Amino acid sequence: MTPGPSRHTRHEMPPRSVRIRHAAAAFALALILGGCAGDLNPVRDVFVATGLGEAEREAPDFIAGTRPGELAYAPIRRIDRAANEPRTEEELVEMEDDLRRLQQSQAARAAQTRRMTLLPDPEPVIVEPLPDFDPEIDPARP
Repeated sequence: MTPGPSRHTRHEMPPRSVRIRHAAAAFALALILGGCAGDLNPVRDVFVATGLGEAEREAPDFIAGTRPGELAYAPIRRIDRAANEPRTEEELVEMEDDLRRLQQSQAARAAQTRRMTLLPDPEPVIVEPLPDFDPEIDPARP
């Protein structure tokens, strides 16, 4: 065994070929991810300019007709404090009464439905058969 630092404690620069491979891989990754960009896509623009890529196509009429001319987003506003004021006691009592009435009507409908499921099945409707058709009888004659 030779004396000196072990191979794990050396701080050497990687060989030049390894650095070049890492740089090439990073560049290729940047090109690939650049192809995923939206409107600003320099990779696509280079390919289109050289004739390797396809230029951006116009949207068909049925799509272009449904798009708004300019996208207008809802502005971010401050919350109106008047709309978020706590309710008064009278409003709370009125809301509770409304909820109780709704609960009672729903309970009544549920009870009616339960009663209907307990009834016996209805009797089948008996329909008299039609008389046989006699081709000698002309329905147009009285």
